[in-house]
Amino acid sequence: MQIITEKVNDSLFPHINILDSIYPDKRIMMFDIETTGLSPDRSFIYLIGMNLKIDGEWNIVLLFNDDGKSEPEIIRYFQETLSNHDVLVEFNGDSFDINFVKRRMHIISTKLDITIPDHFDEVKPVDLMKLIRPYKFALGLPNIKQKTIERYLGVDREDKYNGGQLIDVYLSFLTDKSEYSKKLVLQHNRDDMEGMLYLLDIFAIEALSSGHFSIKNIGTTTDAGILKFILELQLDNKLPRRIFSSSNGISFDGDGTTALIKAPITSGTLNYYYPGAGKAFEEKEGYFVPALNAILTTIPQYKKEYKDKLTYIEMCDSFLGSEECLISYASEMCRLILKNLCKK
Repeated sequence: MQIITEKVNDSLFPHINILDSIYPDKRIMMFDIETTGLSPDRSFIYLIGMNLKIDGEWNIVLLFNDDGKSEPEIIRYFQETLSNHDVLVEFNGDSFDINFVKRRMHIISTKLDITIPDHFDEVKPVDLMKLIRPYKFALGLPNIKQKTIERYLGVDREDKYNGGQLIDVYLSFLTDKSEYSKKLVLQHNRDDMEGMLYLLDIFAIEALSSGHFSIKNIGTTTDAGILKFILELQLDNKLPRRIFSSSNGISFDGDGTTALIKAPITSGTLNYYYPGAGKAFEEKEGYFVPALNAILTTIPQYKKEYKDKLTYIEMCDSFLGSEECLISYASEMCRLILKNLCKK
């Protein structure tokens, strides 16, 4: 086994420490594997990449199966490292990497009588592919492959090959020990690990659904003759690019550290239906903004009809005068709009 360690230049990754705010007081690592095939029963792991904090600084660590026989050794090293962490970040790892490693550990135990402790169940897995998938529409991504997302974020990686293309390169390396072949396979995984650090920019978008912002201003405007409610947000984390998305007349427009949410204002009479009282209701006249679901349990929600799924919040002091209510409302609007869930 060969271990290659490279210190990360933090200045290249604006959001490299964003996970510390999302998972406070948690020890975080990232990983990715390279294999000689898609089936763990007929192939093996030849490289495990890890992003780790060493003495408070991020490092890329590659565990290279340089002789074709070191798979048990690199998996053991990885598992021992994993045991010292709380959160494991991966890309499609929930579907592939984690299951592959687990199966290879079972096979190694069965065929080689080498038992490697499994620490996967002791950490919280965070799959970046699953995290990004709901934002595909809002970000205008044609697919959610890692290289596609990296290009969206403005990353132009040096590695030009995919994992499948490099299998033969690795197998050839085992025979000829070519330094060029070794460089190709190491570069690919190294760039995957660096790419994960760039992908942390996506957490700046995900953080919006968790209220990582403050209310900068509230107001109204008229768009195409429609009166709209405006929430101006001051974001805790800078967005990687400008994002605009809208649905059902509600829009999100974010750029840098500010964002605007606009929602149509409905005036007239709506009905408040008492919980557990069937169709018992009370009419209320005023101005309302769409809530889309019962997102605020502390203030009344109104409907046009009893069976309507679309609910409204009255624009009154209990709503407009409460920063907690406004942040909860804005967080839910960010989630629904950016994940294309804003449907009646």
